[in-house]
Amino acid sequence: MTVIEQENKKPQLLKVLLILTFIGSGLTMFSNLFLFGFFDQIKALLATQGSSYSFMGTTMDLTPFFAISSSFYLIQGLLSGLSLTGAVFMWDQRKVGFHFYTLAQILLLIVPKLFIHGLPFPGMELFISFLFVYLYYKFLKVMH
Repeated sequence: MTVIEQENKKPQLLKVLLILTFIGSGLTMFSNLFLFGFFDQIKALLATQGSSYSFMGTTMDLTPFFAISSSFYLIQGLLSGLSLTGAVFMWDQRKVGFHFYTLAQILLLIVPKLFIHGLPFPGMELFISFLFVYLYYKFLKVMH
């Protein structure tokens, strides 16, 4: 089967889900790895300018973001990379991508609770993760 035939065989909803995962996981991976890489510089910059950030009339206190260990951002970035890798494998219709993606989503729900004490229950994140995993699961039959 040629690549074009495989692309035509791939369900549209699967393509949409994967594109959303590429965008979400890709941006999350980039932002977390950026924060990890420049953690000390960003923290020092904010210390000189104050720990609050104002945008369009809304002021945000950034102190809690820098009270977290920088390794949190590394772990989150790597797990988002694993999620992205899973999506790439699923784009190629490989079942192993589903397992990578699912593992990453489970760990992405657990890791913040380990680093951020007093964090409320991640209801919306749990719902979205469950929805994507469930929908990807429904497409396992077209993967090899």
